[in-house]
Amino acid sequence: MDEAALRAWLAEPRTELTAAVAEGARGHVASLRARGLDIRGYAVNPGEYYDLGGLVAIADVPAPGGDPASRYHRYRVDEWGHWEEGAFPAADAIISSLNERFRSLHSRPEGVFAMDEFEVAHADALLDAIVSGLAAARDAAALGDPAPFLAVWISDFGVDGIIEDSVQRLNPPHVADDFMEEFG
Repeated sequence: MDEAALRAWLAEPRTELTAAVAEGARGHVASLRARGLDIRGYAVNPGEYYDLGGLVAIADVPAPGGDPASRYHRYRVDEWGHWEEGAFPAADAIISSLNERFRSLHSRPEGVFAMDEFEVAHADALLDAIVSGLAAARDAAALGDPAPFLAVWISDFGVDGIIEDSVQRLNPPHVADDFMEEFG
């Protein structure tokens, strides 16, 4: 393993992934709205932290005439009803390519199961690009105005900070504070 080459590659911005996530979110939300669905929340699940891969789009779509969601339901993405794999084909292809490149630059000793600093840096770079893509879509008003509650959601709450960081970066302060009051 050429550590210097790996560090240099890990430091490169993932702008192509950011753009693909923004475009994928825009297209997916537009398709939901074209079906007449109102979106109260929108999230992306990239898989498990140690194995980020195909993005799953998740939307909170209230029932027509239904009661407003409790704070728990509004922010608990695992409870939302609309999960769609394949909504981000360009981003999925880029993530696959980035993962292949990472594997070509990094080797893990046999029998070691904990993520090393390079695996953490790779996962963090992918997650940062995904959050940045949602932020770009939000800033372009592609997700609605005002934007719905947004998050990058990893179902394993044992991974510290990922969900919370995305909520802080993607939502107005009062929404992020409300989320943290419920789950923080």
